[in-house]
This record gives sequence, structure tokens and C-alpha cells, in this order.
Amino acid sequence: MLSLNPIMNMPEVTLTFKCGVIASDGTVDANSYKFLTWSYVTGNTTTSDTTSFSHISLGQRVLNVYPQLADVPTRIVYVDEENDRIAIPCDNIKETLAALRVITKGHLDDQENPIRLFIQITSPSVTGNCQGNPHPNLICSSCKNQLVGFVYKCLECDGDFTLCGQCDTAGKHPEHVVIRFAGDQPVCFQEMKQLISKHYESSAFETTKIKLKTCTLRVM
Repeated sequence: MLSLNPIMNMPEVTLTFKCGVIASDGTVDANSYKFLTWSYVTGNTTTSDTTSFSHISLGQRVLNVYPQLADVPTRIVYVDEENDRIAIPCDNIKETLAALRVITKGHLDDQENPIRLFIQITSPSVTGNCQGNPHPNLICSSCKNQLVGFVYKCLECDGDFTLCGQCDTAGKHPEHVVIRFAGDQPVCFQEMKQLISKHYESSAFETTKIKLKTCTLRVM
């Protein structure tokens, strides 16, 4: 829909999308469907890719509608006639418009029906620190997934802050000292927390690795 932006006195195009979420296993969440609108301002009376801009990208607009996916690896895809899932560039206005014009076969300016897009949750590549036995009673404090393989626990947080291997590799908790272990939590865990606290109280803590019998203390 084409209108006039009252503040900038320039043509503004508003597109309507019907969105759904595709889980990491490939299934579509039937309860995830939502309508959203996204507007962009054009630099002249025609909707030209080279002169168009928006104060918010399509990717940001989608996250506004699905805030629970803010820390989840995702991509926005269009499912074509051959059932192929094609990723849509959503952080650059020109690239987004170019892709949408292909999807609408050049009729983006006068598009009446909602454009169907999906937010696909992508499975992060599995690294060595994410392989091993599952820990049924442990949930990652960052991604909220069940822990598998190595367990990472913070030695500085007052509460119980736990990371999975994927989030640790991604540097989700870089400000604190983290202990890594593969089996049950070491019996010396609380003593180690006290040790770290005393180190910070007495002197600066040097970046190093302290190898123990059952675990490795990793200083970020």
C-alpha cells in the first residue's frame, strides 16, 4: 500500500506479511502464525530500490513480533513453488526489496495479498563440547536448551548460572570465570567459588588455566 509519510512528506510503502515459525526439526508451529506490516519510505514518487530506506529492517520488525527468538539462531525464508526454502536478506533495505520483487514477480508496489514468510530456527553446528551424555536436570541459562556433553558453570554469579558448550563457544558469558566438567558437578565447586572470590578480593586474577582432577577451570 502506497501512502504519504506525514513527517517526511515522501511516499511510504507498507507491506503485509503472514509469518510462521519453522522449528529446527523442520515442522511448522501451527500456533506461530502472525500478521505483520513493514513500511519503508521511497525517495521519489516511484518505489525505487536505489532510493528507498527504512528506519527499521525487516529482520528487526520480525523480531519485534517474535521477541522470544531474539537469542535464537534463525533465518527468514520464503518457500517457493518447488517447496525450496530460500533465505531472504533482511538487514539491507535494497537487498530485501530486490528479493521481495522476485517473490512477487515484479508486483511488489501493488501487492494486495500478504507475502508469506517463515522464520526458520537453525540448528547450530555441533562442536566437540556439545557431544556426549545428556544432563536431564540441567538447562542452559542462555539458550534454555537441555545440556549435552560438557557443562559450564559460572564461579562468580550469586545464583546458578549454567552454559551449554555452544553458548560457551559463542562467548555468551565472557565477564566471569567459568568451570567446565563432563560428569557430575565437582564436590569442590562451592570451595572453588570461594577461592575465586578471595582472589578477586586480594589481587588481580591473571588469565590462566588451572587443571584439576575432574575439571578444568577456564578464566575468560
